[in-house]
Amino acid sequence: MSSLTQQARREIVAQAKAAVTDRDEQRLFEWRGTNIMLPVVTVPVGDVLLNHRTHRVRAQVESLGARGAVVETNPHSEEAQRLLADLIRQTSGYNEVKAMIRLEKQREPGLITHEGVLVNANTRAVVLRDLHEELPHERAFGYIKVQVLPENADSTEIMNLEFVFQMRRNYQQPYSFTNQLLFIKDLLDSGQKPEDIGVQMKPHYDASSAKDRKAAASEVEAEDRLRQILEELIAASSGARQWPDFDDDRQNLIEIDESYQRLAARKGPDVARRVKQAKLVGLLAGLDYRRVRHIDQVYLDSYVLQAFEEQPSLRAAAKALAIGQQQTPRADLGGLSLLDDLDDSPTDDQHNEVTLQPLFDVLVRHSKTDGVADVEAEVEVPTDEGTTTLPANTFFDAVKHAMQTAADSKANDDQGQDALDIPRRQLNAAGAACDRVRRAYDELEGDGDQPDPDALERALDAYLRSHDELLRYLADRGFAAAENRL
Repeated sequence: MSSLTQQARREIVAQAKAAVTDRDEQRLFEWRGTNIMLPVVTVPVGDVLLNHRTHRVRAQVESLGARGAVVETNPHSEEAQRLLADLIRQTSGYNEVKAMIRLEKQREPGLITHEGVLVNANTRAVVLRDLHEELPHERAFGYIKVQVLPENADSTEIMNLEFVFQMRRNYQQPYSFTNQLLFIKDLLDSGQKPEDIGVQMKPHYDASSAKDRKAAASEVEAEDRLRQILEELIAASSGARQWPDFDDDRQNLIEIDESYQRLAARKGPDVARRVKQAKLVGLLAGLDYRRVRHIDQVYLDSYVLQAFEEQPSLRAAAKALAIGQQQTPRADLGGLSLLDDLDDSPTDDQHNEVTLQPLFDVLVRHSKTDGVADVEAEVEVPTDEGTTTLPANTFFDAVKHAMQTAADSKANDDQGQDALDIPRRQLNAAGAACDRVRRAYDELEGDGDQPDPDALERALDAYLRSHDELLRYLADRGFAAAENRL
């Protein structure tokens, strides 16, 4: 990018417009409800400015934190422009666009303001610069074809035009999932209605049909809910997680949100939040959406704690990760409504309810690069006796394996598979439950407290009746261990 003053750049654009003749290409352009003809002009690609508000790399810029602040504070500086260009080069479709332009040159013009700031075609501009550097003898790569926007265009109109161009998709790369979510937020914040955004995003909707407009609005509102979920996950992570970290999680998030909406309607918000919280833990642990589908109330009540206890590295932390440490308040997530899993004053039953909230608190504050934790990193993990430290890779792998095992076991049970193994697994779960009762009683005695003796006596009597019936049942079927205890 050349070091030009703002005035010099305006003059370059004005000169390009003045050089237009009747023989030059003209294209129809819709502007403020009227079709006008705008000429296609050619300007040196090194003299145009990348649009710092482009949603092509909005999520990436936000993820840079302080290093990316220059893009907002001094967007036309060489530092900001270099940073934008580097981020554009890192987008997933950049090389594809570059290969196409190398072969076919620039087919479609971009759009530019009279001050030389690109509205769209930011990727094409970076591609042309790179190709011009690689192939300086190819004069075409040193220039970019653009149409110049009327001088009275304001920032909201420019953003709306970017959205319209993105929806056309010609040979542009599509925006990433998180960048599109942020784009929709900005459009909503600018006052656009969800139905208007939706019919632009999905051309199959008929803008004159009330039914289609309602469906389009519903899609946009659902997308914005996904953005809110991610916004709150990022806030809860204290900087460990950033927008691009979730670019591959679209389907998982869609299903988590849809599950929440269904459960909230059928069983109420408390149940819906509990399941949603657990599904988000699955996402953070790296489970694919097919396994996250199996995370529900039954998964929480009957599968996941046992799976943790079967992992050697998690055994001591299993209860603390699934339920929480005794007398330890839940970590404060700043009142984030979508992630607030339970009421602040839980009932006695909820004190022992598996929510995976403590595991969420650990996972959300630790990130992995390309799916792999730093080999030297460690994670502080809560246990019944306090905290312990585990190597990050060991912890992440154990959590993912345990949650996958629990999901697969539930899926097999749901489908009637592995029926022969269900009795063994249920006996293991019963044994683990007995161990948890003993540990819970010891903890209460250590604190000088006592459970309600009458309630505990009734529960023990019911348990012993079931226990004795099971022993007789198994003894009749020849199990020596059962026979020896009758």
